Amino acid sequence: MANTDAQADPAFVLAAHVTGARLEDIPDDAIAAAKRDVLDTFGVMLGGSGAPGIAELARVTQRWGGLEESSLLALGAKMPAHHAALVNSAMGHALDFDDTLDHGGNIHPGTSVLAASLALAESVGGVTGGQLILAVVLGLDVSCRLALAAHDDRGWHRTGAFGIFGATAAAGKILGLSQEQMIHAFGIAYSQAAGNRQCITDGALTKRFQAGQAAHGAVLSAVLAKEGFTGAANVFAGRYGFFPMYQPGGYDLAPIYDGLGAEFRGNQLSHKPYPCGRPTHTYVDAAIELHSRLDLANVGVESVGVETVEVTTGPDTYKAQFHPSVIDARPRNQVESQFNLPYLIGAGLALGRVGIDEINAFDNPAVLAMAARVTGAPRHDAPKGWVKIEVRTSGGSSSVVELASPSGSPDNPMSNQQLEDKFRYCAAHALTPVDGPAADEMISLIADIQDMTDSRELIALAVRGQ
Repeated sequence: MANTDAQADPAFVLAAHVTGARLEDIPDDAIAAAKRDVLDTFGVMLGGSGAPGIAELARVTQRWGGLEESSLLALGAKMPAHHAALVNSAMGHALDFDDTLDHGGNIHPGTSVLAASLALAESVGGVTGGQLILAVVLGLDVSCRLALAAHDDRGWHRTGAFGIFGATAAAGKILGLSQEQMIHAFGIAYSQAAGNRQCITDGALTKRFQAGQAAHGAVLSAVLAKEGFTGAANVFAGRYGFFPMYQPGGYDLAPIYDGLGAEFRGNQLSHKPYPCGRPTHTYVDAAIELHSRLDLANVGVESVGVETVEVTTGPDTYKAQFHPSVIDARPRNQVESQFNLPYLIGAGLALGRVGIDEINAFDNPAVLAMAARVTGAPRHDAPKGWVKIEVRTSGGSSSVVELASPSGSPDNPMSNQQLEDKFRYCAAHALTPVDGPAADEMISLIADIQDMTDSRELIALAVRGQ
């Protein structure tokens, strides 16, 4: 395949990287990071299986029928691989509990990468655990590198619009595409790359659908390329390539190439302790710390007499969440509760926790009463990510927490034990709850994923757990 540019388009370089990679060439830390991500992503897929929108997606895809080749993780039905990838990936993003590239990328790569990989591994059969984890490592790396290259934040939902390429890399690796076929797969994926953040503003279920769409498109792209279907070659830097078209205000291709094959960006992923938007986590951390400091669990909110909760933050967040003209502490649905800062702060302060139940119970009177006390103030020189929350009581006392980075980030990571506990928590919140022994078996299987002779063991266990 000819390349008409003086410098090879990133599609050529990434295709060579993905198709040429071998498991024995992957550093141990990248394998360990990918296992942590599979554990986390698999868990949030189970936890999201009963979330709004998933039943609707499953009903539509099941009604259409088709080849029964790939399973829905928590529902047990089988359907064509691209449909299973759609539903499973949407499950993984439904709770907004999935992995995030915090620093510069703002993408959730894991759910589309894993859903596409699992769907095709089950369809193909005989894919070892080692082959599966290699595909995941490569898919995470490609998604993150592309996200890091993009500087023009004009409202794309990067999980959908950018994540399709990492998921395509993983899907193509599972199918054993040649370098030329992988380039075509990227080109086919480009024709489907889409996703916007208006769904967040409007509290719509399409945010989770967009993650599913990336996995669905990835499976279709890889399978079509395997059959000889062609896509654009100069996918990312061509005259009408992805970055000139999607990022006309600024991009830098260097992060795509830097350390390629030696460093794997999946190592830089954060994992969420709370099922809500990642930029809200520092606020939730601060609110929960204040709950503890004020001993609200034992003393009680009314006894303490919380009068005001003042949040000082950067001007952009203040304008979007706390300005008197926009502040609204009453989310109307699950999506809004995942991104509503006054509500989330209210939950952290009143209850000392923000989990799946708290996100779903967005009409909790105790939380709403606390959220109603929340006000905001801008600090124009605030460092990125910095927040201060001050609680004043009727007795005249005050308590302040300042934080600059959220829990779960690479510099403050969740421990392996915390990730396992999160997995069990999510499994218990599956549409049909997974009991403790079954969840423990899944955790053990993922920990030793390279020992699996057929990765369908993992899917089968999840289905049996239902």
